[in-house]
Amino acid sequence: MTRLWPVLTAASLLTLAGTASAGEWSFDWGGQGNFSGYYIDQTEVPSNSLNGYGFAAEGKTWGRVKTVTDSGLEIGLRGQLRFQSSEHEFSNDTINGAPDVVDEVWLYIQSAFGRATIGLEDGAADSAGIFSPTVSEINRLDDARAFPLQDPISSSFTAYEPNGAHIRTDLNASGDALKIIYYSPRLIGIQLSASYTPELTRGFNDLFNSNDQADQQSDIWEVGVNYQGSLSAFDVGFYAGYVAGYNEKATVGHTVSFVAPQLIGGAQQSFNAVAFTPGDLEEYGAGAQIAYEGLKVGGSYRVTNIAGGAGLADGGGASIGCGRLAGCVLPDNHTTIWGAGVTYETGPWRVGAEYVNLEEELPRILDGAVLRDLTQDAQGWAGSVGYEFDENARIVAGYQSYTFDGPAGTCVAGPTPVCDTLDANLGYIQTSITF
Repeated sequence: MTRLWPVLTAASLLTLAGTASAGEWSFDWGGQGNFSGYYIDQTEVPSNSLNGYGFAAEGKTWGRVKTVTDSGLEIGLRGQLRFQSSEHEFSNDTINGAPDVVDEVWLYIQSAFGRATIGLEDGAADSAGIFSPTVSEINRLDDARAFPLQDPISSSFTAYEPNGAHIRTDLNASGDALKIIYYSPRLIGIQLSASYTPELTRGFNDLFNSNDQADQQSDIWEVGVNYQGSLSAFDVGFYAGYVAGYNEKATVGHTVSFVAPQLIGGAQQSFNAVAFTPGDLEEYGAGAQIAYEGLKVGGSYRVTNIAGGAGLADGGGASIGCGRLAGCVLPDNHTTIWGAGVTYETGPWRVGAEYVNLEEELPRILDGAVLRDLTQDAQGWAGSVGYEFDENARIVAGYQSYTFDGPAGTCVAGPTPVCDTLDANLGYIQTSITF
């Protein structure tokens, strides 16, 4: 299937060029800027004192050029750039192949039969998603775009993700890798979508070679269904999605290590997991939201065999996909994440609350003669209030609480540093402008 990409790309460009004379070109653009300030109280180790405050900043700008032919066919190109501080990088995919500032770039063709795109864009299952309502899209719990919690055993800012634990319910496996997507027209409130990602890359070079990378996922297929409609006085939306991929070159006998207390004696020890062969990608999820006047209630659910629910790994050591646990596709272990939330809006004010829960199954270890199952858990809850000055400016204040609980049950430095258990509380103020 990878060999189809030169043909498909050429066909897309020829179509774009061939129809340009059929209509006039138009251009539109926009953007967004966000700044957040935090007071943070989180677990830390004595040898590495952390700041009690933090800041995060992000800016986006997008542009689109398009034309409409005499037959009503719309053809265009859309691109988006992102500029951000390190606290905003956590929720991004780590797929290589494009400059960091390039967020999305894609060609599209839209007609009465739907829309087809090719380029850097979220996959079909992700883009179909419906999740908990939230006051702040930036500082939400479920895939927070600004995530200031620091790994206490890192000397510089590193987002905290013990054993890969990353609280997000969106099906983000393919990230913004190069892909083809089709969106059907919305009929009786229902839209279907499907996408294909041949290689886990945001560049072009890897598309045209036949080199298989150890434990890297490819041939990623996604499907999604999204419904939006009304039932009496209620606005209703729901979605479901499924993602499947293929391990290009599975490494037999792969292993990772964890720190956990021994069954006999209780002393902390580093254990090697029972050797396993990384598997093929599979994840699925669903979500729903109901609105009545100013009240919104909703939630979402995800099951994935990507360790911790993080993005797929794209590099590291002899195993490209499993150079570390975070992002490795496990053969028999799953991470389950779910969240729920409620918001109420009246005039320029909006208030809300959220809850999320994660349970990660870790590969088994052998403790003496005993096979042990280990887990990494996390949960969080939040409350927030926002005020909208106008449609282009908003301020939000909120409180968040996180609890992480891992197999070691501790956060210490020393000869064998480990921090898989942590409590954190933070308050924030966030401002956003759009243009």
